[in-house]
Amino acid sequence: MRACKNIRAVSFDCGRTLYYEVEEDYVVFHRVLQRLGYKFELTEVQKALDSARLWWNRVKAKTGEVWNEDSWARLLQRMASNLAIQNPDFIAMQLRDCWLSEAEFRAYEDAVPTLSELRNARFKLIAISNVSSGKNLKTYMRKAGILDYFDAIIASGDIGYEKPHPEIFKTASKVSNIPLDCILHVGDKYEEDYLGACNAGLKALLIDRKGTHKDKQCPKISKLTELFCFL
Repeated sequence: MRACKNIRAVSFDCGRTLYYEVEEDYVVFHRVLQRLGYKFELTEVQKALDSARLWWNRVKAKTGEVWNEDSWARLLQRMASNLAIQNPDFIAMQLRDCWLSEAEFRAYEDAVPTLSELRNARFKLIAISNVSSGKNLKTYMRKAGILDYFDAIIASGDIGYEKPHPEIFKTASKVSNIPLDCILHVGDKYEEDYLGACNAGLKALLIDRKGTHKDKQCPKISKLTELFCFL
């Protein structure tokens, strides 16, 4: 992809593109459960969460349901049931609230310098993420120290469409008042981010930090600062 002179906004996937979780989810849940008085082994919590995620994947494949706050609660209820915890509905709400408070998110070293330079160059910045809600996404971004850089935040759980569906990208265009073909999208997933953005009419780059997408024939960068070569 050649440099695109008409780009007026850059949209980003969030998790594993701009920031990452410091600990695995099951580690945080294990710590929360211990504090609530449950003495499970770490591997028990991991297996219970993995099983709940497999259940959700089956539900999603069958129904096409979009991940949102309700499905997040149901997954945690399933995890609590897998651990044979009584009153799993109540425990699930505690787990959800405590996880949001305790989970740590850290920006990649290239994230803040890139976002800062883009803002200084007067590009609009948009976050487009397959997450349960915009409220939670803002919490993740705030913890990673990048929230204030963004002009618009689009969460799939709020609008009912997930990447690679074109509607999530069209929503970003409408909210930011920037035409689709004037937005460059950057993300780490080939189908969701690169193909999804291209099919919706955006320009796109695949960020491949670890060289795992060498087989993909598309414009790739290994760090965020490289995206300036395409602007």
